[in-house]
Amino acid sequence: MSRTELRLDLPTGSWLGDVSRRVPAATLRVAETIAVDGSAATDDDGPGATGEGLTAAATVRVGGTDRDRVEAALREHDRVDRATAVERRGDVRTLRVVGSAPAYLPAARAVGLPIAAAVEVVDGRATVSVVGDRDRVEAFGRRLAADGVTVGVAATGSDEPDRTLTEAQRELVFEAVKTGYYDTPRRCTLTELAAANDIAKSTCSETLHRAEGRVMRRFVDGEGPFSPPETAGDDATDPAEAVALDGDEFDAAARGDDESDGDEFEAADREEPVRSAATEP
Repeated sequence: MSRTELRLDLPTGSWLGDVSRRVPAATLRVAETIAVDGSAATDDDGPGATGEGLTAAATVRVGGTDRDRVEAALREHDRVDRATAVERRGDVRTLRVVGSAPAYLPAARAVGLPIAAAVEVVDGRATVSVVGDRDRVEAFGRRLAADGVTVGVAATGSDEPDRTLTEAQRELVFEAVKTGYYDTPRRCTLTELAAANDIAKSTCSETLHRAEGRVMRRFVDGEGPFSPPETAGDDATDPAEAVALDGDEFDAAARGDDESDGDEFEAADREEPVRSAATEP
């Protein structure tokens, strides 16, 4: 079995997609979704037959200052039967939402593909992790595409330990994520991350940069089979041209970033939380 992380651009009419686009700064985490009527579609029904009439109850967690707007938008959506706040804890509100099943639920049921983690939705784009063989993942993608969902592969893995990163890189990346180095806004600076791991700041920056480079190359290599087919007259970019960044160009770009003024990036460390470790002094 392998784990695949997919990015789904939810279509207009999907309550998850519409509400998250209406409140684009909010992050909706769908921790649980259970079908409450209808029967699962099967492969015999064909693509596009997965969502008709299926109602689901979803547990949705919303954090931050936009939770009131999200709750109001959910209650106003014509495909939501009811949205009830079941828990308020600090800045996080948990809602129980009953309405039309999100497209990924009937599609996953139809092909027998487990959804492995909470589904995160931001500004109309959902991140979904599924576990299964390639054939099932592709069947899942085809069903979603038939329902108007744009599908892309964000990452792939397996039950075996991930060998994309070295052990040192993995440990530092996990620590960086845990301490909030990649959060927005950032909760941990590069200096603090280096001190917490008892390494020099330059070593910390280089290790993260190498890890990020490996992950990005794997992401490019792992683009999946769900892109819509090209049609005559389309001005779509040739896939061979779209992936033009080889290792040398990546390293050259990184070197160019490293030559930037140090004081400028010290200020940016306080004001602009989203950037690569390669831009750190």
